[in-house]
Amino acid sequence: MKFNKRIVNKKIVLPAATVVLFVLVSYLSKRYSLYLADLNVIHSAWGELVYTLAVFTAVIIAPLNTLPLLPVAVMLWGANMAANLTILGWLTGSMAAFIIARRLGPKFVYRYTDKYNIKEWGEAIPKQNMFWLVAFARFVLPVDIISYAVGLFTQMRWTAYLLATLIGVVPFAYIFAYGAELRTSFQIAIAAAVLMFILFRYHKIKYYFRELAKQFK
Repeated sequence: MKFNKRIVNKKIVLPAATVVLFVLVSYLSKRYSLYLADLNVIHSAWGELVYTLAVFTAVIIAPLNTLPLLPVAVMLWGANMAANLTILGWLTGSMAAFIIARRLGPKFVYRYTDKYNIKEWGEAIPKQNMFWLVAFARFVLPVDIISYAVGLFTQMRWTAYLLATLIGVVPFAYIFAYGAELRTSFQIAIAAAVLMFILFRYHKIKYYFRELAKQFK
């Protein structure tokens, strides 16, 4: 399949911007931690609810991404709670996107999302034996993309999809939550490595994913 250069650039620029924002927000959260500690409202259950709903909404409405907010959540509630809230938001958002795709179909989904990106990955996903592939895809694909793609292009049961999603997002959430507590110099070094990987290995990721998917067919 031939890809539009503008679309490919967007796929590279958006993840790169997310990584940079994550490091920047981590630094600012640490620097202004005393100020955040005084904001009693966001320390409460209401603050946790608002954060979870933001994560949930970002999964459904692409290309919103709340990952840069995770360092703030870590500073407010600790790494464990921040990871758990993020998992809850990703999990419920993924299921909502999956159900929307399954019930309302492509016409509705393409109106509010990246049509070409969803179709591209949807074609790569096998129609059977996809449980572990979906779990693995959480490490290399945005949560919203895989949710809509699986809902539109496969007959995967929602229970299997829920479990595969849970397995896939849990490590990711904890890695980023505890990564937000690292020293800024370490975060910059890791971010630089991730950016280089995104810039120079994007097409390789897509190729290996497609090759892996063939093994499940």
